[in-house]
Amino acid sequence: MLTPGVTPTTFELPRFEALLGPDRTAELHAAAAVIREALDGRTLWHVNSTGKGGGVAEMLHTLLPLYAELGVRVRWMVIGGDERFFALTKRLGLGLYGIDTGDGPLRAAERDAYLDGLGPAGDRLLELVEAGDVVVLHDHQTAGLVPRLAGQSVEVYWRCHVGVDEPTEASERAWELIAPLLDGAHRLLFSVPWHIPERFRDRPASVLPPFISPFSPKNRELEPESVTAALIRCGLRRAGGNGGPPVTVIAETAPGPDEKLLTQVSRWDRLKDMEGVLAAVTEFVPEGFLALVGPDPAGIADDIEQAMVFDRCHEAWRRLPPGRRRRVALVCLPMTDPGENALLVNAIQRASQVVMQKSLAEGFGLTVTEAMWKSRPVVAAGVGGIRAQIDHGRTGLLVGDPHDLGGFGALVTSVAGGGADAELMGARARDRVRRDFLPDQDVIRMARLLRAR
Repeated sequence: MLTPGVTPTTFELPRFEALLGPDRTAELHAAAAVIREALDGRTLWHVNSTGKGGGVAEMLHTLLPLYAELGVRVRWMVIGGDERFFALTKRLGLGLYGIDTGDGPLRAAERDAYLDGLGPAGDRLLELVEAGDVVVLHDHQTAGLVPRLAGQSVEVYWRCHVGVDEPTEASERAWELIAPLLDGAHRLLFSVPWHIPERFRDRPASVLPPFISPFSPKNRELEPESVTAALIRCGLRRAGGNGGPPVTVIAETAPGPDEKLLTQVSRWDRLKDMEGVLAAVTEFVPEGFLALVGPDPAGIADDIEQAMVFDRCHEAWRRLPPGRRRRVALVCLPMTDPGENALLVNAIQRASQVVMQKSLAEGFGLTVTEAMWKSRPVVAAGVGGIRAQIDHGRTGLLVGDPHDLGGFGALVTSVAGGGADAELMGARARDRVRRDFLPDQDVIRMARLLRAR
């Protein structure tokens, strides 16, 4: 199954140009001209596994309208699959993060099931693309499409948003399945250089970091009244509710007006370690109210583990002593309206005194980028792309071992308690995002790739 991705109709390019300034605006338009010339009237395609939820979909919601306003022909398609297909791709994804699921290696029959699951999407994509088109396939869910496209006079790029800092047996097993499928790719793209496997040292590979959109619902400026209304809806302010899609909140109370809000926003994914954040904050951070915020587990079609991880967090919350339990809320945001979901995330991050991301492994970590753009001090694990964003002590704080609950709690306490200069740290963080992680950089880097081919 293959369906079109849905994007906003406009990007607000003039406003973006005003933010960039004349020099970066000129560079952006020059890059777009290079891409248009390279395509020569053909189409730039992006293909991924979900139209909403997760960083890839959010980037494409930004990138497609931007390209359109720059005069680049671009389309986005989303692959589908049954439960078995997404169970297999979940195992693959965890393997690429170095996590052993205990299910053993993916065998030939499972490899065949994975490729068979991509069959309908591959057939439809072959009907749509034309000679000379450029196709960017995102992540392990789409890797099996490379052989289908490689012999069709199209240029195929495979972009990997996941990875492991140090190879493990699990990651090597996952790459043993995926790597042969990538032989026909024109170039491999990774978010950070240390996620490029050694096995690809002789293959064309480049670094292409993710980005955020400064004017999207998740990142644009909000009036204080909008922030307060969103917090009320999410059970993070003590007041009556208001309209909008239902928000599922598990909590015994809401934080008081002077209580510091400590937040992690992420999927209910074992690698985001929401359960570890719950333990670290409730045991080692003496003050503040913890909000663990994620999507409605039923709203993410390509991740079948969401409900299981949320249930584990819920059970851990129930086991807390009453005094600690009253300092925690589990918030599940609705996914029926992606724009509304993004506004709620935006408001919660802006209201937080500390934003956390204690991932056990991370491809890049756009929730970190989002919080940095909002000038929030971020305390995170120094894994994956997070350490490509945060300069410890300047633009945020990093714990070296993500399993070190006490060390993580101490860093959170240093910010929440005023020991670290949160305001200066937040200002530096915003400057870093403005310089390196806005969407013009993605266009400029893609132009360099196409010019160098």
